[in-house]
Amino acid sequence: MNPDIFWPAAVNLFAVAVPMHLIAYSPFRDRLRFPLRNVLAVVLLLQLVQSVLYGAIISQGGSGKGAELILAAFSIGIYFFSVRDNRPKILFLYLFVTDYVIIVRGFSAFLEANLFFRPDMVFFTYRSTLIYLLALGLSAPFMLRLFSEAREKVFGVDAPGFWRTAWIVPAFTTVVVMIFTFDFEPQTVRSFSFLLARVLLLLCTLVVYSTLLGALDSIRRQAALAEQAQVQEQLLNLQRMQHEQLLQYNEEVKAARHDLRQHLNVIWAYLDRNDIGGLKDYLTAYEKKLPPDIRRTFTKNFALNAVCTRYAEEARKYGIDYDVELDMPEKLPLNEPEVCALLGNLLENAVDACKEVRRSAPFLRVRGAWEDSHIVFAVDNSCEQKPVWKDGRLLSSKRKGFGTGTWAIQKAAERCGGMARFTYQDGIFSASVFLYA
Repeated sequence: MNPDIFWPAAVNLFAVAVPMHLIAYSPFRDRLRFPLRNVLAVVLLLQLVQSVLYGAIISQGGSGKGAELILAAFSIGIYFFSVRDNRPKILFLYLFVTDYVIIVRGFSAFLEANLFFRPDMVFFTYRSTLIYLLALGLSAPFMLRLFSEAREKVFGVDAPGFWRTAWIVPAFTTVVVMIFTFDFEPQTVRSFSFLLARVLLLLCTLVVYSTLLGALDSIRRQAALAEQAQVQEQLLNLQRMQHEQLLQYNEEVKAARHDLRQHLNVIWAYLDRNDIGGLKDYLTAYEKKLPPDIRRTFTKNFALNAVCTRYAEEARKYGIDYDVELDMPEKLPLNEPEVCALLGNLLENAVDACKEVRRSAPFLRVRGAWEDSHIVFAVDNSCEQKPVWKDGRLLSSKRKGFGTGTWAIQKAAERCGGMARFTYQDGIFSASVFLYA
């Protein structure tokens, strides 16, 4: 083993790969299955082994490309295993970083070939490493800003069907880049056709990602409009239902007034005969026929009260112990339709879960309050079927795929600058929501 070749080659590969790993993991700092320092320790250790092996092969006259590709596959496997998110999203961003590093590597090789050309030169010396790091340092600010924008747009779109195919286009670009930059011949690398190829590849990469990210913006806007329409529709349905209930209540009041005269006649008849026992039996029988009082006021806010009343009736039909207390002002300081839709989703999910309970008496308990510029909702309900989480999201119990109710609750909370948390323990599903004004 020739140390004059081994060490420069090992250091070069390590210097090329480590920044790529750091950039690739940076957008997922809060989405890792393990502590960041543990993940980076494993990645750096694997990269160290890869660099040593690469240097050893190069020093013995080999190309080292085979070992580089095999260990790179291990690095990608660790990346997928460590990051807790949608796999196509992870791959999309990883390919973004890969294209960038490969293109910077090609540009640095072009500069070195033109400044220090020799027919027998190689591109893994200490000088090669220094030129690459300089090129990386100059381009990194722009790259990090672009990558940060891409991250926000990627995480802001929840479209599994789109992501299943969106990564194919940048993957194709990556393959093309690797074909053109996999092996460097000094005479070829110093030509302007080599530089032109890198420029075109860079433009192709930027156009591809710009087009896809633009499509993400369009998808996000359409999803936001659809969600706003759904919120408005839910509120209109609740208001329509409240109106119908008020009309029904008025009719019942009219009927009750008419019946009251008949009942008074019967009561006076019992009293005239001094038949107290018969009167008690009559009143007891009449009391059993009275409907339950489901039109209680749950909160001062009319819209939220309409939501609670809607699900109170459904809970009564299914024998669910419905306990709701909301300490809310008449006028909400937040977007009222948004809060109503969120509460409606919470109650709908809870009532649906209670309907499936067979082993015990189902219950639904809701507490809510407005205090110190924020709204808090806490919902506990019976739930016999243990929920299943995947990639940080709840799977639907009604159909295949992710649940839409809990996801809509999380997104609504995030739009209000808050958060939503779901837990399950001992047959009780709990939801906690914080909304900030």
